[in-house]
Amino acid sequence: MESNSWRRASMDNIELLPVTTNGNDGRVSASNGDGVPSRNADATERDALLTGQQSTTSTGQNGQMLPDGNAAEAQRDLENTGIPHEISAVSRIKGELKEVIFWKVRLWMVIIFIFLLIFAVIIISLAACAASYKDPDEDFDPSLFKVPRYFNGSFQLPNLVFTEELSNLSTNKSQELAADFQEKLADLYRSSPALGRYFSKAEISAFRNGSVIADYQLTFLMPEEEQDQLRNFTLSREMVYNVFRQFLYDQEPDESKPMYIDPVSLIMFLTH
Repeated sequence: MESNSWRRASMDNIELLPVTTNGNDGRVSASNGDGVPSRNADATERDALLTGQQSTTSTGQNGQMLPDGNAAEAQRDLENTGIPHEISAVSRIKGELKEVIFWKVRLWMVIIFIFLLIFAVIIISLAACAASYKDPDEDFDPSLFKVPRYFNGSFQLPNLVFTEELSNLSTNKSQELAADFQEKLADLYRSSPALGRYFSKAEISAFRNGSVIADYQLTFLMPEEEQDQLRNFTLSREMVYNVFRQFLYDQEPDESKPMYIDPVSLIMFLTH
């Protein structure tokens, strides 16, 4: 009986503690005797980490997490790290160019001298090649040109008045006029790229009435081994005639000069 009475008295002295639940994870915690609730150790560490992270960031207008002042400054420092490197590289190159190689000669002077030397070598090489180059068309032996080819014809001089003195080639006036036209025809054919090497001479054989009509003869010389080909192409009547006619159409348009030749009056034929 005494033991039962003692048990009931002990039960009556026990204080019931209030039971509480955590709203986040449903864990049960009880208050201590002083009315201070006990804390979960795991929840406390996690809350501390979250609090530390939230202190370093803030929320932007669109809900983006923005770094605080210290983090933004660090990010700007990272972005600007490339600029000093570029500046230092340029400064290093400038310093190397100004480096003294020997005496007062600097590196940039040596580089410029090398480029000028290369340029001078190229110019000298081109000049030497141009001086030593020989056109195959100009490299020929005139002594091999022995076979003659003749072209005769006439042209009219509309700015001259025929006189008896011109009809006689032994007079000074007729000889001077014939020499002028012979030189004119010789210059014409010697300057021709196709016919110049074969041309031998031009002669004025007579002056006739009809204003003044001049009779001429052109002489070309051919190498014997090429005469058949030259007769058909280079020294054909068409080639020699067209060179002469083109020259007449290209002459100065002043028809008042005494040496003017009427292009329409040109006549040429081949003689054997």
